[in-house]
Amino acid sequence: MKRRNFLLASTGLAGTAFVSPLRAAQPCPPPQISVSGGGAVTTSCPTTVVSASSVMGKLAQSMAAGTWAQLSVSNQNSMLGAGSVSGSMIHYCNSMPWNPFSKAIEVLAMDHAYGRLRYVRYLEASNQFSLIADDVGLGSFTQHGYDHVSVNPNTGDLYYRQYSVNSGTIKCYRKSQSSATTFMALPTLASAIGAEQAAIGSCWWSGPFAGGGAQGALLVFNSGNAVGGASDGQIGAYNPLTNSWYFNKTGMAPYYGSGATYHSVIEYSSVKNVAVYGGGNAAPNKVWRLNADGTFTTMPNVPSGKGLGMQQGNLVADPITGNFLLLSAGQLWELNPSGSGSWVQLGGSRVPPSAVGIPGPGTTDGIISCAIPEYGVIAYVKQSSPSGGTFFLYKHA
Repeated sequence: MKRRNFLLASTGLAGTAFVSPLRAAQPCPPPQISVSGGGAVTTSCPTTVVSASSVMGKLAQSMAAGTWAQLSVSNQNSMLGAGSVSGSMIHYCNSMPWNPFSKAIEVLAMDHAYGRLRYVRYLEASNQFSLIADDVGLGSFTQHGYDHVSVNPNTGDLYYRQYSVNSGTIKCYRKSQSSATTFMALPTLASAIGAEQAAIGSCWWSGPFAGGGAQGALLVFNSGNAVGGASDGQIGAYNPLTNSWYFNKTGMAPYYGSGATYHSVIEYSSVKNVAVYGGGNAAPNKVWRLNADGTFTTMPNVPSGKGLGMQQGNLVADPITGNFLLLSAGQLWELNPSGSGSWVQLGGSRVPPSAVGIPGPGTTDGIISCAIPEYGVIAYVKQSSPSGGTFFLYKHA
């Protein structure tokens, strides 16, 4: 399989033009991929030329593999440091998605008792955060960002799983790329045993998955149905082309736990076409892999002293290797999900600078991660109070 090369035109120190290669936004898949139990899916490669004229793009291009670099964003504190309780709109968050259409990090979240769901974007073009709406109109109850925000990379549409507890239904909304702030309700998904939790996982699966459509699916991992039995763990998949939940299975996280089964996460790797999920209050060390045929594989537990989930540890997929990175207890760990899975602690230049922050365990730093495929980096944005926010890039490979 050949990968297309993406070229960047820029200017050298002496003023002469030169061309420097950048990584492709996504590895080019084979023309057809077979899906277990569901025929074949035709795929294509992106053709967009990567531009590094932006501040973030230039910084990312200058980085060597295995290094961190801090990005200065002058209005971060004023945009993300909103709220009178913690003073941050990104407490209790895991990831926020990169939108390849708007070239922005999409942030939907709020501080405790803020009274409205706040919508902010980091815009690559201006290297600034922009307030899109202080209230998107989805209720006045507290709705932290959790792991509830996803983007369909084929359209730029934004998806949001709304907070609810034991209502019997999982509610999600879509905002089209062409609309500024109008969120439309999706069909609801019945929560298993009528139970869902405040904070559960969601992500966009962009590759072939269990008979799905050409644009992939919105996935929701409902850990809130767990009672400590074989049927714990519900996963639903929504196809935007049919406007329907076409996949709905329980028993995807057996013997997950009981009680406070929330603050869980699910993250997708487009390189390996798998997702990993688990973590949270009841089981911060448990992890599973979701496969393209809709089955699951148990992964090794999160290493001792670390955790996964809100205020436990931040999880994101590296856009180059496809492995998953866990920021927890001031350390960075890599999960290779292939086969039976394996964890490795990253050292040397890969150790997170202290200013990156610690999302847990036992700490309250508000940190979001965002993989940016165009530049092969992951953004880590910390805002734990009205001041002192930081924005780091990490290049894994």
